[in-house]
Order: sequence, then structure tokens, then C-alpha cells
Amino acid sequence: MPKPYDDAMKRLVGGNPQDLVSWVIPGAQFGKQLPLELGVENIYADGLLQATLDGKEFLAHIEFQSSYDGRIGERLLEYNVLASRQYNYLPVYSCVIYLKNYSSVPRSPFTRGLPNGEEVVRFHYRSIELGKLAAGELLQTGLVGLLPLLPLTQDGARREVVEEMITGLVSAEKTESLWIGYALASKVMQDDLKWLKRRFAMLEDILRDTPVYQEVLAEGMEKGLEKGLEKGLETQRQTLLDIVQERFPAIARLAKQQADTIEDPEMLRRLIVKISIVKTPKEAEQYLLNPGSVEKRH
Repeated sequence: MPKPYDDAMKRLVGGNPQDLVSWVIPGAQFGKQLPLELGVENIYADGLLQATLDGKEFLAHIEFQSSYDGRIGERLLEYNVLASRQYNYLPVYSCVIYLKNYSSVPRSPFTRGLPNGEEVVRFHYRSIELGKLAAGELLQTGLVGLLPLLPLTQDGARREVVEEMITGLVSAEKTESLWIGYALASKVMQDDLKWLKRRFAMLEDILRDTPVYQEVLAEGMEKGLEKGLEKGLETQRQTLLDIVQERFPAIARLAKQQADTIEDPEMLRRLIVKISIVKTPKEAEQYLLNPGSVEKRH
């Protein structure tokens, strides 16, 4: 409900815009009247967390940036102000984490000023550039939840770093985070993608117990989110062939023939698990010739 003076003051501004501009900002010239309602669209932060520091409450706002944005400071400021207003005007600390490496990114503070040089806004935020951090720096934090980000560090797109990530997450029983680590590693290890697929195929028994498994299975382990179930089947078929080629190359042709005929993603999944753990080519051949038996025995 408008307050008693609201309507009168709006009329005052509307009838005397140049005088108000001249009074507030000497030397400025009025241009045009704009709509009074400041509409706010629904915007979503990547992370908004309640926290305390020295016994006092504040909000931590985190944005992950995968593309260059020359106006990131301005965008963070918008999120910061809206978050503070929504949560009882608590102070908000904003941080942007760059997932890709850029030669330069906008630096804090973000400032905005008038044409005469007078500063009207100064907004401080933190920037973390993963591509300029060594993997060891991230490991030294001792924060297990950061391990999925290891492949994106300066020297993180290596097998030994991925192994450290896997070992740390499994030991801490953060197996669902393995999916995140796999997805990020697949973006930066294109030259070693076959090894990466084989390595994570060996973790199938662990990964299938995570809540995200059914979603990933339905959409495809790598790019199914965009390309649908058929792409997911192709990814699973290729994973099966990679495992057979690595362990039992003599039956690789049979594996290709059989994989192309399987349309059931769950059957493919079970077959991948079995082929990963059988001891001999003969056992593998039996499962390939009769993939339905895998389901019955499970």
C-alpha cells in the first residue's frame, strides 16, 4: 500500500524532473522519464549459503563461470543486493569460480561512476581461477568436497590427479561426487578419454548406488543430457567395447556385434559390470553370447 507521501512525491518528480536532477547532481541534464516500477526477474544463484563468522551471521554467494563475462562484477552485485534484501539484509560475500582458463578476467572491485568521475558504487568480490591453480594447491586445502574440481586445475588433466580424486572421494564415501569429477574430467581430458571411461567403468558397482545413477543411466553417461537416450546407449556400447579391447582383445569383434544388438540400457550396464570382473576370455564370451543371462544371475 502506498504511503501518504508517495503519490505527492511522484507527482513532484514527474512535474519537475530537471529541477530534481539539477539539485541531486549539479550540472546534469534530464533526459526522459522512465517507468517507476523496478521489475525484478527470477534469477538463480549457483550457491547461496548461510554461514557465520566470529559468531555473526552472513550469506556466502557462489557463482561458477564457464564462459567469459565482461560484466560479471555487475551481475554479482545484482545477485548480492537481491540476496541481502530477501534474507533480512544480511551481509553477502560473493565469489566467482572460473571453470575455464582465461588470459584475464574482470577484477574486483566493480565500480560505477558518474560522467564527472564521481564514484557511486564500489563492490568487492572474490575471483578464483581454477586454471591458474596447481592441483597441489587444491589438495593442500584438505577439503574433500573440492576434489571433483581437480581436473580443471592447471595441471589437473592427468591420470595421476584423477586417481587422487577417485581415492579421496571413495575414502570419504562421497561417491556421488564421483559423477561430478567424471563429468569435469571428460571436458579437459579429450586426448585420454578412453582411459577415463575405462577407469570409471571399473567403479560401476559403487556409482550405481548413488541417487544420481538412474538419471545418468537414462540420459547417458557423458553427453546424454543433450542428446537423449540413443546417445546414452552408444556411450555404454563404446564403454563395453573399450573394456573388452583392453582385457580380451581376441573377442573384440564379437563384443561389437553383440553390443550393437542390445537396446536395453540396464542390460548393457549389467554386461559392462560382468565383463569388468570376469577372469577369462571364455567367461566374457559366454556373457556376450547370452547377455540375458547376466540379468537372471544378478
